Parts: sequence; C-alpha cells; structure tokens
Amino acid sequence: MNRRELLAGAGAVALAACSPEKQVAAPSAAATVTPSADPFAGARLMADVESYVGFGTHRTGSAGDVATSDWFAKRWRELGYEIEQTEFAVPNADTKVAKLRIGSEAFDGFAQPPLSFSPEGGINAPLAWWNNKSPADVSGKIALVHVPRQPGAPSPGAAYRPIFEKCDLAGAVGIVALMSGPSGEVVAINTPVELLLKIPVLQIGEKERPRLEAALATAQPGKLIIEGPGGFRNGKNTIARHGTAGPWVIISTPQSGWFTCGGERGPGIAISRALSEWALAKNFPVRWLFIATSGHEWTDFGADIFHKGQAPDPKDTALWFHLGASFGARAYQESPTGLVVQDTPNLARTLMATPDLIPLCEAAFAGQPVIEKPLAADVSKALGEYRLVAEEGYPTSAGFWGANAKFHTPIDGADSTTAEIMEPIARAIASVIEARLSAL
Repeated sequence: MNRRELLAGAGAVALAACSPEKQVAAPSAAATVTPSADPFAGARLMADVESYVGFGTHRTGSAGDVATSDWFAKRWRELGYEIEQTEFAVPNADTKVAKLRIGSEAFDGFAQPPLSFSPEGGINAPLAWWNNKSPADVSGKIALVHVPRQPGAPSPGAAYRPIFEKCDLAGAVGIVALMSGPSGEVVAINTPVELLLKIPVLQIGEKERPRLEAALATAQPGKLIIEGPGGFRNGKNTIARHGTAGPWVIISTPQSGWFTCGGERGPGIAISRALSEWALAKNFPVRWLFIATSGHEWTDFGADIFHKGQAPDPKDTALWFHLGASFGARAYQESPTGLVVQDTPNLARTLMATPDLIPLCEAAFAGQPVIEKPLAADVSKALGEYRLVAEEGYPTSAGFWGANAKFHTPIDGADSTTAEIMEPIARAIASVIEARLSAL
C-alpha cells in the first residue's frame, strides 16, 4: 500500500468516526432560499470569483480552502440541497521560510512539494547549473535548474520534475529551480500525494534571472533555507444532492490550488454555484449532485476519493459536466515589459465531450474560441479531473481543462477573469444540460 492509499484510507476512517452532531444535517424547508432571477448574470459570477479569491491561498487544508468548503456547504444548504463533507489528510504544503541567500542577495521563493526541509542553519554549499550531460557537476552542491520555453508557450512545469529526481540521484544537496513561464513568477507543479524527494526544492521566478546571475558571478556559496510546520492537515470535499428519483446529473469542480487561483479555479467555482441555483428552478426528472473537490494540486487526490467511493454509477447517470481549469480565464499578451492584459478569452483551454453532446456543445458555444469545437471524448487525451470521468466510462459527459498566463502563480487573482467572459460560458453550459435533459 502506497502513501496515497494510506492517506485515502485515513480520510475515510476520519469521516466514519465523526459524531452525528459534527456531520452536516439535511436542510429543513425553512432553511431554503428563493433563487434569484438570473444566476448567470456576469456581475453575480464575478462577485463569487472575488469572494473565492478573498478567502486567500487555496492549498488543501489551508484556512482559505476550508473557508471555501464551508462557503459552498452554506450556500447549497440554503438552496435546499442535502450536504455531505468528506475529510481527508494531505501533507501541509505551507512554509515559514523558503529562501536562497548568496552573499548579501536574498531570493524569496516557493518550496515545491514534496517538501523536504533544510537542517537548522540552512544548507550551505556551492551552486552549480544542472547539465544533463554532466550530472556529477551538482554532486555535493545546490543544483540550479532551468527549463527554457518558447515565447507564447505555457510553462514547462512538468518537465522540471524528472530533473529534480536526477539531481537527487546525482548527489545534489538541494535544488533551486528557476521557473520559466509567461508571468516571470514561480509556477507551482501539481504533485502526487505519494511522491517523496529527499532534498529540498526552492522555486524562484524567471524574472529573478538577472539578479541571480549577478550573484552567481561573485562565486560565493549559497544558503538554501526551507522551514515549515510540516506534518499533515485535512481538506474536505463538499457534495450537494437534491432529488429522490431519476438518473443523476453530476456537476463537478475542483476548489483547491497552490495560490489564490482566480483565473484557474474562479470561473468553475462561480458557474458551479450558479448552476446549482438554476437547476432547482427546472423540473427535469433527475437527481442533482454538485461536488467541489479539494486535494486537486495533489494530483486530483480529493476527486480520486470521490470517484472511488461516492460517485454514482455510470449506468445511473444521465450527464456529468466537469468545470475544470482556466476555461473562463482572460488572455494576456507577452511583451518585453511583462504581460499585457486582454479583454478576450484565454485560448489555452479545451472542452471534451462524448459524441452525443458534441452537436449540443457546438450549438451552445458557437462563437466562443476553441471551446466551440469540442474534442471527442478520448481517455488517452483527457486531462485534469475530467480524466477520471473519461476513464470510468460515463456515457454522457463533457469537461473543461486548460491553463492561463498566470496559472499556478501567486498573481492569479480575480482580475484573471471577467464577467463578460464568464457569462456566455455559463449560459452555454446550462443550454447543453437543458437540451440533453429535455430528451429524457
């Protein structure tokens, strides 16, 4: 049994051991609220994104992540849904100090999980660039890692991971990753919860390269310091159910991420909340299930728990629509002086759908770049948490995933999306759902 399986089991035990008063009670009729006239109004969607970002950092189990779970539960309970929350443990990804010093220069950064902490006083060692042709260069040293990218391309974050492992095997005592990406900021990398690495890894943004190279030119040793509370903490999935008969309609969205996740998670969060209100104003012969998953940055850990133990069977499901990453983010143009904001949709997004939904999606999303031409569902190509839906063979499903210029960075705020971008997407999703359910 690996660490992922142990953590998943621990989460299930914690839920089973909850006393009745700690579990979320089913709502009474008096607890329900009257839906508003138009849940898809852009201003309402934007207000929800701002609320979500306002909770702060959304790493699983953080104060911001727990606040998001409770915010979902409160709203869905008020609308009349029955609420279930499932807790599970993941590593605490927060740090007290994450820094590199070279002489008088200090570089604050992001400690890339899986976390390994420096000893008291830090790691003091020479620095050397990683060279794939000469691994011994980093032995006994702090390895410097940089993976270049072409202008306009997304960050090659995943390409850093195998190099970290090679540095460890080559005898490096620590790693400083100079992260390439459109924003010049650190770009956090999603991490399997079971992954371990013996040496600490600090990310610094590519915007620091001139200062870093000037410091390296002094030939002084570096001091790598990563300190944190360590240990584990609990995140929780929030499930809302409504209805007593008929097939299930499932709407899923991840809620957690490395930073504030405005463009990455915000549109899915806001549109999920809007759809949950809209659904109750309809009279389709179905049961509704909304799920907001934590644990996403730990390679879909919370979604994996839901799929293994709580998701309705494919044969009992009329439709699954997954609201993944960055599909409602705005575009940015790269320039020599930094990112230039655009009022147009981010194009680094994908919509995938089963064959029966493709005509409905093409009609509903007409005129919306990229997503107006959904890909046919293909397990080998599906990404994000929609991958789990595709793997399990739900016969009617659709899902988004994507990236954006501020994806996985500390500057992905509420300004990474707009009301004008989100509103037509929300209406199109509702149109697809309504068209499909009208055929039942």
